[in-house]
Amino acid sequence: MTQRLYPHLFSAGVFFCLLGLIVHPQASLDASIKGLELWWTIIFPSLLPFFIVAELLPQSNWMSQIGKIVQPVMKPLFNVSGKGAMVLLLGFTSGFPVGAKLSVKLYNQGALNLSDAQRLVCFTNGASPIFILGAVSAGLLHTPQAGLLLLIAHYAGNVVIGIFAGRMIKERKDINEAEHPVVKSAPLSFGTALQNAVASSVQQLMVIGGLIILFSVISTLALKFNFLVLPEIILKELSLTAGISTDWVSGFLLGVLEISNGAATVAEDEKNILVSCLAVLAIISFGGFCIHAQIIACIHQSPISYKPFLFARIAHLFISPIIFMLLITWMNRSASWLPSFSEKVSISQVYQDSGVLDWFMEFGPILCIGSILVAIFIILNQFYAAHKRI
Repeated sequence: MTQRLYPHLFSAGVFFCLLGLIVHPQASLDASIKGLELWWTIIFPSLLPFFIVAELLPQSNWMSQIGKIVQPVMKPLFNVSGKGAMVLLLGFTSGFPVGAKLSVKLYNQGALNLSDAQRLVCFTNGASPIFILGAVSAGLLHTPQAGLLLLIAHYAGNVVIGIFAGRMIKERKDINEAEHPVVKSAPLSFGTALQNAVASSVQQLMVIGGLIILFSVISTLALKFNFLVLPEIILKELSLTAGISTDWVSGFLLGVLEISNGAATVAEDEKNILVSCLAVLAIISFGGFCIHAQIIACIHQSPISYKPFLFARIAHLFISPIIFMLLITWMNRSASWLPSFSEKVSISQVYQDSGVLDWFMEFGPILCIGSILVAIFIILNQFYAAHKRI
């Protein structure tokens, strides 16, 4: 049934996008420009170093030694091998979708088995500390004091997901094991490994950029065509029944599609900062389908399944806000510890001394274009060298 329904849903989505581009060309163009600006000023320069490190890491001969050291912690806690610690570290510090990228990389090189890679994909992909502490708590919510609790709740939720994933995802034999042998290839020179890492990272980041632009347009068209009206009515009724403000609903539904637009819309609610914190935390924990598409782009050429990741994100959507509330209760304080909006703090003020945001805005596009040109040169050079050998 599902296999027969999927092609029709896919076709309907394509025709919806085509109709939206024809009926609302200006809104689609504005959304595309907004997505492009987000990608080449923030996403590309912030993720490129982590992507390159993720490509180079499997070449390191320290991997096996570090894996043996942390094995006594990783195996009992998450039921994964010690080599998964590198995936956990990079995934938690760099954000989406580095955990998935490195899991697939280590699986393809035989450092991780299929079950370990599947478990790691479920809980090593989350928002980065810079995004939560800077962009969300200080920039959007204007409440930098809430940043640490949001960060702890988000990461603790992923740890809980990892513990359960280690027990619920059973060991399974790789059906392609005969086609997936562990090959001990000759170590590459540093120059060759770096060239390959840069070229591969830039190619994957360009795919991610296309997905960000696409989902930015989709979220705009969904609003234009009122596709979110029915779920919005349902959530508002549930919110009113619980005695909660309904201002978070429209932003939350946008965040299910694309995380940044949704979080920004939720943060506009100045009446109840606690509800805004919970809603934004739920959005970044789920990730939005734009992030999900990026994860699929990382794992689609491997036997790693998307379904466990989807179920993990849905669970994380509920677990992180619950942990956030438990932290407040444990601190024996009411929600009044959060400052009022009379003391607004902008993200530019937070980063004024460090210059982080200014650096991204000024040099991000230059780094983006320069990296793409370098990657094109490397790819053409490798193609020419291979053709010359033939």
